[in-house]
Amino acid sequence: MSYKLVVGLGNPGSEYENTRHNMGFMLLERFLAGHRPERWEKVHICNSYCYIGSFAGAKLILQLPQTFMNNSGTAVAKLMRQEKIEPSEVVVVYDDMDLEPGRLRIRRNGASGGHHGIDSIIAELGNRGDFTRLRLGIGHGKDTVDHVLSGFSAAEQAAVDSSLTVGCKALEMLIRCGAGKAMNEYNSWSYTPEAEPETAVTDKN
Repeated sequence: MSYKLVVGLGNPGSEYENTRHNMGFMLLERFLAGHRPERWEKVHICNSYCYIGSFAGAKLILQLPQTFMNNSGTAVAKLMRQEKIEPSEVVVVYDDMDLEPGRLRIRRNGASGGHHGIDSIIAELGNRGDFTRLRLGIGHGKDTVDHVLSGFSAAEQAAVDSSLTVGCKALEMLIRCGAGKAMNEYNSWSYTPEAEPETAVTDKN
């Protein structure tokens, strides 16, 4: 399988930067930063910022829709039609409340799991969601809307940072080797805090 489009979901605007709902944006920005960003062409098309470049020997588009989360499908479907990209050639990266920070999951297809951005893409494509997903954990909150639009706590930050780093590696494997291998490699991964260094004890005897 060859992927041609990677979509990161999020909300545009500085007030939403680094919020839980913007994990898709955050991962694509980190992926781009690690792969010679100067070699990717940045364009504003299809209600999105898109970075067009080459990865693993083939053309790849990184898309950050600017339509706000609940209308993400409008931008994604428009770009897919313009570039003649099939759902099977798409990876969508987004946040998942059912996973704790520091966890990620790769899945080939399926329902939205209540994620409004994925709902929008499925509705616009008119299919069962036959695209690959990379889901990044953000944990649950008492109020869903307030939770997804909030930032991460200091205690969560190390797990979030690790999940973005590992998520980039998972995305690389997805593109190079396909979903099956990436799922086997990364679906069992979870962040483990580094052990605190032992405090030296002086023997007073």
